Amino acid sequence: MAKTKTLKVLLEGIPIGVLQEDPSGKHTFTYYQESPSDARLSLSMPRRVEAWTGEPVEAYIDGILPDDPSIRQRIARKYSVNARNPFALLTAVGLDCGGGVQFVDAQKDINTALGEQITPITEEQIGERLMSITGSQQASWQNEGEHWSLNGAQDKIALRFTNGQWYEAEGAAATTHIIKPGIRGLHEQAFNEYLCLKTAEQLGIPVAMTEYRIFGTVPAIVSERWDRIVNDDVIPAAVRRVHQEDLCQAMGVMTAKKYQSDGGPSAVNIVQFLRDNDFPEDDVRLFFTALVFNFFIAGSDAHAKNYAILEPVGQSAHLAPLYDIASLFPYTTNRKDRKLAMSIGGEYSWERIELRHWKKLAAQLGGQSDQVILEELLVEFALRSIFVFARVAEETLAWVHRLPGITDEDFENKRRVVSSISNGLAQQSDRVLSWAG
Repeated sequence: MAKTKTLKVLLEGIPIGVLQEDPSGKHTFTYYQESPSDARLSLSMPRRVEAWTGEPVEAYIDGILPDDPSIRQRIARKYSVNARNPFALLTAVGLDCGGGVQFVDAQKDINTALGEQITPITEEQIGERLMSITGSQQASWQNEGEHWSLNGAQDKIALRFTNGQWYEAEGAAATTHIIKPGIRGLHEQAFNEYLCLKTAEQLGIPVAMTEYRIFGTVPAIVSERWDRIVNDDVIPAAVRRVHQEDLCQAMGVMTAKKYQSDGGPSAVNIVQFLRDNDFPEDDVRLFFTALVFNFFIAGSDAHAKNYAILEPVGQSAHLAPLYDIASLFPYTTNRKDRKLAMSIGGEYSWERIELRHWKKLAAQLGGQSDQVILEELLVEFALRSIFVFARVAEETLAWVHRLPGITDEDFENKRRVVSSISNGLAQQSDRVLSWAG
């Protein structure tokens, strides 16, 4: 007879509850009542005595895993589990997830299960791993011994960088960096993302700390995980997990509905959620800033899973730095595809959005002050973004040209990306300034 399966759930190293799957496949999450009262797995599942089940649980555990079904299939093949069962996948790769959460098989001794090992890896070997995940759907997403799970649709690997050395993190060892070779089929996508994030940073927007690197022959964007705190003053370095979740998880929305057009959260839903949960108005302003910036760069993938909330145990929750920001301007698209992930006042197309749509968004939120903030951001970015981007692009092209392995063709492709984004920004800026007469 089938039995209920159990995973112990740890948050920042503290046991806080159990995730269970009964013989029918139903999932429940139950808090340990003796765990710290401020240790909460998700904003969608406040602490209570009764078990949580249904949409909040399913949305949370589904959201911990990679979005791409082919990546889930790779994990499933490697560990001989069901790719369509998130509980089974977390049994295999739940020791190093996004945020401070870890899932440990209840049948295993917890100290043994949380054993850690790190193995040095060269930049050439990193390049080989990146090449393998971009070159074949059958390639392994992880190496033997790795048990990490990162959500999102892009191919990526997670490694540790401490004491000046790259490591593969095995067992329950925490990774510190995410390395992405860019989206297959989109030329220079990693370079595009780097430029957009650096431009946002220079505009004063909190973003993930990133580098553009060449590993062997593979270009990639390297992001420092904001949900990890590293102490490099000791050898080996100490890495502490900090809890976080994306907005779909926090709002109890399944990954399949991450886009507003698929029934997912809208800008209005998100602002109301932040205010209903007593987030500071600075976080609301950061979200407004992200909306406006993505409008200017034609950032078409800023759905709810590409916003995250940092929730350190014992501290107030707040919006995490922005990430996964890239422009669609460099790529030829059909007019129907030229749209944002969230509508502005009911309009998705960045070519059709006018001032009246931003005013309508503010009206939907019910506040004149919101309209003032949005209009201020629109004017600020119209006046500054093209010049900030030009400076970032010029500085970046100067050092990228000297990177080993960059061919003349590679460099010209990068110049083409720069030109496309620059032209798109100029057009958007001119449109916005024309609204003021």
